[in-house]
Amino acid sequence: MMYLHGGDWKAIRDALRLIGAPTTAHELGIEDKYILQALVESHKIRPERYTILGTGITPDAAEVVARTTGVIS
Repeated sequence: MMYLHGGDWKAIRDALRLIGAPTTAHELGIEDKYILQALVESHKIRPERYTILGTGITPDAAEVVARTTGVIS
């Protein structure tokens, strides 16, 4: 989400890697398709709360975000 906010998402990723935390779907043992599904549908979980995802993002936009950040390959 920091990528969508325009913040320094690479610093966050690097800090997570430094402490050995997973930063990719593969490292979490999650198939890429579930990451994309989560990005597309997560705005529905608590619709009364505003998030950077607003009313949702398209599957294509979700894929751009996930690939750009390296969460999926």
